[in-house]
Amino acid sequence: MVPLQGSHFFSFFSLFFFLAYSQLPCHPSIQSYIMTKCKLRMGVICGRGLAAADKTGFSDPYAVIRINDKKHTTKVVKQTLDPDWNYEFDISIKAGNVPVLINVTVWDKDRLGRDFLGEINIPFKNVFDRNAGGANDGVARHYADPENHEGWYTLHKRMEKNNVSGEIAIKFGFIEQTVRPCEAYMQFWQSLGFAQP
Repeated sequence: MVPLQGSHFFSFFSLFFFLAYSQLPCHPSIQSYIMTKCKLRMGVICGRGLAAADKTGFSDPYAVIRINDKKHTTKVVKQTLDPDWNYEFDISIKAGNVPVLINVTVWDKDRLGRDFLGEINIPFKNVFDRNAGGANDGVARHYADPENHEGWYTLHKRMEKNNVSGEIAIKFGFIEQTVRPCEAYMQFWQSLGFAQP
C-alpha cells in the first residue's frame, strides 16, 4: 500500500471529513442547510372508490389543492372511479412562514361545469402522520426515502345531500439531493414548532 502524501493526503482527509460530517443529523450546520435548501414535496397519487357522477356510472375526476393563497390542479382522468393522478409539486417552508392547512377537493369534470366528489383538510402539522402505514405513527422523511409511504385519506361531504365516497392517496416528504436519516428531518420539523407525530 502506497502511503498518501502532501495534497493527496489532504484531499483524502477532506473527503473523509465531509462524508462523516454529512451524516451527523443533529449538527447545527446541517439543520441550517435543511432550513435554507429544503422544500416539502406533496404528491396527490391516486383515488379509489370515488362516487359516480355521470350517467355512465363513472366520473371524470380531478383534484384541486389549496395551500394558503396558492392553488394546484391535477389532470382530469376520464371515465373512472379509481383515478391515477401522480401529481407532485413543492412547497417552500421556513421558520415563521409555514402553511396552516391543506385542502384537497375532488371534482367531476363536466362539459358545462363540475360536480363535487368530496374533500379533505389536512393540518400542516400532521402531514407526516400517515407515512408509516397507520393513522398517527409516521415521522418526517425525505420524499424518496423507501420507508416514506403515501397515506390514504377518506373524502368527506360538505353537505348531507352530497354524493361522496372513496379515498385518495397523498404523500409528503422533504426534497433535496441528499436523503438524510429521518432524525435530521425530525429535528428540522420540530424547529418549526411541530411535535413528532
